[in-house]
Amino acid sequence: MGKCLPDLRSLEIGSNSQFTATARVGVGFVKGDFKFQLAVLDQEAPTHARLKGTGSGVGSSVNLDTSVDLVEADGGTRLTYKASIQVGGSIASLGQRVLSGTIEKTIAQVFECVKKQLET
Repeated sequence: MGKCLPDLRSLEIGSNSQFTATARVGVGFVKGDFKFQLAVLDQEAPTHARLKGTGSGVGSSVNLDTSVDLVEADGGTRLTYKASIQVGGSIASLGQRVLSGTIEKTIAQVFECVKKQLET
């Protein structure tokens, strides 16, 4: 999944379920490196995983809670996901409408990449 995260600077695996990632995050001219502490929860390999994490950088914070499910369907596999992201600080000052669109677009791109990785 690390291959699919945009602007990933580093990824350190602490254990099978915890890792630290540094990524360039932002909207428009407000960008900077964020350090994220992430943990995989509720893992039911190979069909379900939940990822929860927090990140901080450039006077802002991010809380992430997402789940991914794989289900057999029509001779293939359907990937579905749910994501909840809360942003605080200077990036949040850009406004919810700007952030929501950017966040949704980025999440969709990540999971489209994951889908392509699984297909190959």
